[in-house]
Amino acid sequence: MFPTIEELRKMRKNLGISQKELAAVSGVSQSYIARLERGGLNPTYDKVKKIYEYLSKSGLRAEHIDIKAETVMSRSLVVCRPTDSVVKVLNTMRENGFSQLPVVTPEGRTVGTVTDNVINDMLIGGSTIDSLKKLVASNIMVAPLPIVDGSSPISMIYPLLKFHNAVLITIRGDLKGILTKADILKAVEMYG
Repeated sequence: MFPTIEELRKMRKNLGISQKELAAVSGVSQSYIARLERGGLNPTYDKVKKIYEYLSKSGLRAEHIDIKAETVMSRSLVVCRPTDSVVKVLNTMRENGFSQLPVVTPEGRTVGTVTDNVINDMLIGGSTIDSLKKLVASNIMVAPLPIVDGSSPISMIYPLLKFHNAVLITIRGDLKGILTKADILKAVEMYG
């Protein structure tokens, strides 16, 4: 028995696979995947099977790749300081297309994470843009992303990405990069 369409959507998102990529390997259009995930289609057995098999294989391959994190991490790490204004953090996130930013002290210690979800929740909860202008990153940050050494194998990091959007990578104790679900998928394509 296959998972529900909602479970397939969650699998896709957890693996960091875009609707466009899933559509390409499934032989359908991106709009088909979007309508399917919204519940607007009743897909054929063959289409659901193809989608499920691709998602399952992607996850299994990632769990068995033993290349080092430092090999596939993104080295262009963008961070914010605890004293940066929320407006500055938002602009940085928007300019870079990020949904979160690590909060790092000038001494290099990671102390938290600012996420777009936190900011959105504040706005939905009644905070105004003017009230956000008075806040700094340390006022709204949540727990830091997990931190692992660059020599760690991807097979060890992949389970962390089921619960976190990214993992920070250190080399000899210094913060050097970030590894996301998208980076894992690139590794699967290159090395899997």
